[in-house]
Amino acid sequence: MSIIAKLEDYLNLSQELISAMVSGNFTYRTPRKELMQKILVTGGAGFLGSYLCEALLERGETVTALDTADGEKIDHLLSNPCFRFVRGSVLDFDLIAREMKGADMVFHLAAIADPKKYVTHPLKVLEIDLVASIEIFRLAAEQKCKVIFSSTSEIYGRNPNVPWKEDDARVLGSTAVNRWCYSTGKAACEHFLYAWAREAGLRFVTYRFFNVYGPKLDDLGHGRVMPVFLKQFLNDEPVTVHGDGKQTRAFVYVDDAIQAMLLLAFDPKCEGQTFNIGTSRETTMLELAKIMKKVGNFSSEIIFQPHKEVYGESFEDIPRRVPDVSKIKKFVCWEGTTPFEEGIRKTIDFYRARKHAAVTEVAG
Repeated sequence: MSIIAKLEDYLNLSQELISAMVSGNFTYRTPRKELMQKILVTGGAGFLGSYLCEALLERGETVTALDTADGEKIDHLLSNPCFRFVRGSVLDFDLIAREMKGADMVFHLAAIADPKKYVTHPLKVLEIDLVASIEIFRLAAEQKCKVIFSSTSEIYGRNPNVPWKEDDARVLGSTAVNRWCYSTGKAACEHFLYAWAREAGLRFVTYRFFNVYGPKLDDLGHGRVMPVFLKQFLNDEPVTVHGDGKQTRAFVYVDDAIQAMLLLAFDPKCEGQTFNIGTSRETTMLELAKIMKKVGNFSSEIIFQPHKEVYGESFEDIPRRVPDVSKIKKFVCWEGTTPFEEGIRKTIDFYRARKHAAVTEVAG
């Protein structure tokens, strides 16, 4: 934001304050720490991005969402005068340069985060998750734009010593195994951020997400585990658990994750730091299927399928994935508070209603 624009904001605020005091309608409110900021959200029409854009607008920011998606998840925001949707790719560097010009902050969420695509399209994963990120970081450093980067819990790989702290070692498989391209690409991005910070003073915050879930997560049957299970449950099909079902994850509800993102992004003491965003509750995939079956009152049987039948030979699973969340608690006093079963119920209700609406539309 330019100096002139900031002065105009101050003048407008002062005029409003004087008018309120003269009319007797003055009520004291805790002032915002910052004036309106211009923010770019890559991946802004996706799952997390759509929730984030909504939360940023509620803060009073000016938001531009950039995404290749059709914008269905952000339709309700399009009438907001402080919101823009730009449909395009982060690999379009000219477009990225135009949209980043004058931005105060970029939330870089755009990525391919689908295990099947790690195996089948590793080059595309690396181009979007790494190559595009390198250019965004370079532009941000040149323009003194703060970067909020969406990394991943996959960074830690197969490290058996859970829960993982942010500075714990990475334990990965062979580079010949495509499954690790996502983890490696995100780790390289983190290295670039630290390098730009050291050599050019780039301000950044990095999030390592642990299985965020909730309504609007992915299309049924695609992407992450819950929509895959839900498609089978809602169609009354057998629910397929990969492997023996003993592999664990730590799920965090989307509302809690968005709260953490905002707290970290706008707190100066968090700059130059990396944070786990997740919960300490460890859930096996078999337990997840059973909980979803109970909460949703489904009747599907639960069956097992080897990983290689689903993903092919170039895949390795991570046995346990659990965060140590002591750092984020220390810095911003955050922890996930949504009970797991409540979050599951909200997620099931969303997809059940969506499926019902689709069936009704076809029948009509």
